[in-house]
Amino acid sequence: MNKVYVVGIGPGNRDYILPIAYRIIEECDVLVGGKRNLEIFASYEKEVFTYDSNLQGMCDYISANRNEKKIVVIVSGDTGFYSLLDYLQSKLGKECIDVIPGISSYQYLFSRISKSYKDYGLYSLHGREIRWMDILKDKKGIFLLTDKKNSPSCIAKQLIDAGLSNVTMIVGENLSYDDEKITIDVPENIMKQDFSVLCVVVIENEE
Repeated sequence: MNKVYVVGIGPGNRDYILPIAYRIIEECDVLVGGKRNLEIFASYEKEVFTYDSNLQGMCDYISANRNEKKIVVIVSGDTGFYSLLDYLQSKLGKECIDVIPGISSYQYLFSRISKSYKDYGLYSLHGREIRWMDILKDKKGIFLLTDKKNSPSCIAKQLIDAGLSNVTMIVGENLSYDDEKITIDVPENIMKQDFSVLCVVVIENEE
């Protein structure tokens, strides 16, 4: 029975995809992923399965085809940081999955601002309720994956409402793409700005 590969493709730019990831993808029969990620490999002319939000449908497809086809599931960023890996392992079993890591969005952003992230908390707000302000009090800072509900502007307002208007916010938009933008400012100014959907946020706790 064929292994299913879960491959991280980094922040988005092809230059940040590991060579081994390209090799595994070249050797596969089917690419499974979101539409945006699959577009990166359109020139490979592979059979594709776009899962969108239907994760159970994705697992059903993989289970039905993995005996005859070599399947690769591509995920944004790194496989070990809030990716599909845990879900796939719970549905398909750990023993049938091989993992190829990628560069995470926090690795990329911290490299762009020339800082270490070893003393920062790393979290995702994608469909999650996290008491991140409580965590911030005990950390040098935190990194957050944002979504439409938890946008940088919304996070800035929450900081101001909590009396934390003196912290520094770093917003990374469209990281690694040609229109990448990194904004460093206080919450009051961040709150007034509009940002793209593809954003991550670092909050630095100066105190």
